[in-house]
Amino acid sequence: MFIKMIFSLLRINELLGYSNEIKTYLSTANLEGLPIKPLADQFIVKHERALEASNRNPSSQYTQWLRGKDYRRDQSFIAFRNLMEACTHRSAERVVSGADRICRIIRAHGWSLYASGQKVQSAKMASLIKELDSEENQAVILSLKANDWYQEMLDDNTAYTQLLEEKEKLKANEVNIDTENVYKELRLVCDELFESITVLNKIASDPKYMEIADFCNQCTQKYITAGRIRKTKNENAENKTAETEA
Repeated sequence: MFIKMIFSLLRINELLGYSNEIKTYLSTANLEGLPIKPLADQFIVKHERALEASNRNPSSQYTQWLRGKDYRRDQSFIAFRNLMEACTHRSAERVVSGADRICRIIRAHGWSLYASGQKVQSAKMASLIKELDSEENQAVILSLKANDWYQEMLDDNTAYTQLLEEKEKLKANEVNIDTENVYKELRLVCDELFESITVLNKIASDPKYMEIADFCNQCTQKYITAGRIRKTKNENAENKTAETEA
């Protein structure tokens, strides 16, 4: 009757989005007189509690900001990397030699390091910048007239790092909230709701139960598909990174 939700595929924001769609539907559905109403009300309460828990931590607000900063440092890294690669196709031997030197350094730290997890990427960026900051390598970058591109990469990486440090400091001062248990309770009550409707419909079939199941199944399928697509993309990116760095 119900498609089994694979909660392990969902990020927290997706879990909250999924439960919010179901909550909205249940809130507007006429469940009066149905044995399932108390459990539906409990599901709504658990969703609201999970939503409140996710918003209580000020550090959680930094997540979206960090995504934006992370995107910018990805773009400036790619720009600098691609400029160096383009210089290897120039006619001047001096330019080709210098660009090839910088490209070899980048490859040593990860040609596609931006596809790594954020912590791994930060570590690789730090080691890359440390090597490129040497006097000899800076002279090469300057000779290639790429210092502005390099500086932009530095600035974007610094902006990300500083924002992450702000988030960690704020997080350290927050009151510890057992959000994981709150989310677990939401997942459990969701499963219990679906199982109870299935049992009740077998005992006394009701069109409203089928309507709830149809709506929930559409939501479940949508979020499972999105989760699987993201998982596949991440795995492909990791494989591509491993192949490039091999």
